Amino acid sequence: MDNKLYKLMNWPEIESIVYSECDHPQKILGMHPVNGGFLIQAFFPGREEMTVYSYSSDKYYEMELVDEAGFFAVFVNAKVPFSYEYVTKNGSGDEVRFPEVYSYIPKFWLNLKDKLLAGVFYDSYKYFGAHFCERKEVLGTEFMTFAPNAERVSVVGDFNGWDGRAHQMCKIDDSGVFALFVPGVSIGALYKFEVKLTSGLTFIKRDPFAFSVEKGIGDACRVIEDPDWERIKIKRTPMGDSFAILNMSLRDAFVNRDREGVTQYIIDMVHEYSYDAVLFEDFSYCDNRSVTEWGKLSFFSVCPEVCRLKELIEIIDNLHKAGIKVLSTIDVSSFLPDDGGLRGYDGTRIFEGDNTETLGRLSFDFENLYVRNYLISVCDYFVRVLSLDGIAVGGLDRILYLDYGKAEGEWRPNIYGGNESIGGHEFIKHLNSLLHKNYSNICTIARDSMVSNNLTLSLEEDGLGFDFKLHTQFDKDLFNYLKNDYSERKFHHSELTYSPVYIYCEKFILSFLYSDYGKNKERLFDTLPGDTEQRAANMRLALAYLFTHPGRKCLSFSDFTNLKSKVLLKELIGLYKNHPALNSLDDESEGFKWVNAIDSEHSVVSFERTSGDETLLVVVNFSDKALNYKLGVDEGIYKEIFASEQIKFGGMYKLSGRAKESKAGKRDGKSHELSLKLCPLCLHIYEKCPCQNK
Repeated sequence: MDNKLYKLMNWPEIESIVYSECDHPQKILGMHPVNGGFLIQAFFPGREEMTVYSYSSDKYYEMELVDEAGFFAVFVNAKVPFSYEYVTKNGSGDEVRFPEVYSYIPKFWLNLKDKLLAGVFYDSYKYFGAHFCERKEVLGTEFMTFAPNAERVSVVGDFNGWDGRAHQMCKIDDSGVFALFVPGVSIGALYKFEVKLTSGLTFIKRDPFAFSVEKGIGDACRVIEDPDWERIKIKRTPMGDSFAILNMSLRDAFVNRDREGVTQYIIDMVHEYSYDAVLFEDFSYCDNRSVTEWGKLSFFSVCPEVCRLKELIEIIDNLHKAGIKVLSTIDVSSFLPDDGGLRGYDGTRIFEGDNTETLGRLSFDFENLYVRNYLISVCDYFVRVLSLDGIAVGGLDRILYLDYGKAEGEWRPNIYGGNESIGGHEFIKHLNSLLHKNYSNICTIARDSMVSNNLTLSLEEDGLGFDFKLHTQFDKDLFNYLKNDYSERKFHHSELTYSPVYIYCEKFILSFLYSDYGKNKERLFDTLPGDTEQRAANMRLALAYLFTHPGRKCLSFSDFTNLKSKVLLKELIGLYKNHPALNSLDDESEGFKWVNAIDSEHSVVSFERTSGDETLLVVVNFSDKALNYKLGVDEGIYKEIFASEQIKFGGMYKLSGRAKESKAGKRDGKSHELSLKLCPLCLHIYEKCPCQNK
């Protein structure tokens, strides 16, 4: 080795590169000024020869192998820096050229660092992850990740043989951010991060900000083109006070359909039934068991088994053009407990609150400002990129309660001795505040099965700031009741009458959700008592009960094979939209009044829905017997306008053609009574008409 070159060598630094223990490779590798010229150092593991080619002088400078692991160096007598690349030969004798990596050190400005540490870096996805871009007129990909406790982070991929020694990333100041721009890495490249812990252990990790994941049995991250962050695609309009939402899985819509077919299928479905919006299940969920147990490979990526981001953007744009609002469930409550993901990402629990797995998942540490910022960024990313009209926050029970899914002794109370997650509550408040501030008329929905308090109360009133609560327990309670044998239903009557006790404490959306029934409609059907016809009658009754109960509607029954079921749903949505008594006072107790809620012996409930001058009497026979039934009403004439067992819906009942006049008689606290014939397993609706002189 040349004596001058030898004196320029910093052997401890070289050793840190060779053993991949360096968090500042930019200070060693690449071109650096020295006395009399420039020192160029490079690390190419496994190579024996390497040459530097200068673009400006059109000269080659042979590098010296100063460490047999593949560390090369050369001194160049030059007065000014110059552009260059590395040249070597492969086994066939052909030239192979490599660009200099450490000439393009990414910047992470001080104000961004402050925002990150303060938990207000809401558009962090514009910086973290992999971004195909141009630096100094050179195309490549900039990689950035946050791993404050890692000793070293490298980007590995199909462009460097998945060798963590090749592209060691640069630690930016003391922010905990590692970054590297790699020239020549283009759209479609696969990559991960290799994280070396202070203990010496090394893990291959998926990028927490991966915008695409490998399709098939792999789980590598994929470089994609950045979307247009600032393109304004739609002008959102309010959801209104009454609406019906179609809930569906995009995955199932793609079965036997291409992108154009999927779009038209959804448009036709929404328009045919007069839905107002579509609520998709979480786009990032992946249930390919060969890749992962049910969960997410990346919170920022559309599931690779469904479609690409560009395809999804085009589908949603076309739905908006058809006048359809688009919402999506986003579950940011927990993550997969695999070592290739967020678990122990930098050797510490920067994402997880503890190591206790609940239902096969790890909960996020909502006390951590970085975690809260990360999850807010996930929601903001999908709203911005997809121009969503709203989101339904999934897994809310796990976010808000420390004891979710845990037995006694498996969780710690908060500082006040309760089971509420203080950090979880702050996260939700912060999320709702940001979304409503940044996106006019955005709709946020709490997807919650528990009777939580103040979910739809405004932030100014110390609520959590959601617009609506998607009540995922209502339908479960209803079907749990319907599963009882007819002779046993009288002993479970109170299960039918509990919901009006709490229904006005929130702005509710009642649902039959895809995630609960989309793949299990047959299994649900089989749990109901009686023969096939009785089970079908129970299903029709349940659907009708949902539409007459206070609350907006969200249904997953998006693919009806039975024509008569289609007719029933269309009529119910029409009734709901055309009768103010069923839609205008969903949040006011004045809109609902029990007539008789205690007739357990006959398994019958009856109530009135009112709005202004309109009154609808709803009588529900949950028994398997036809009944001659009397109930108390106000004076008037009542005309039957709907029955869930009508012939056109698949039942055997024919509506009464004549209106019925109430008779004087005290019953159910009323001064008049009405005599009715109730069909088995049937919901009847009677419209009250003003009394007229005979």
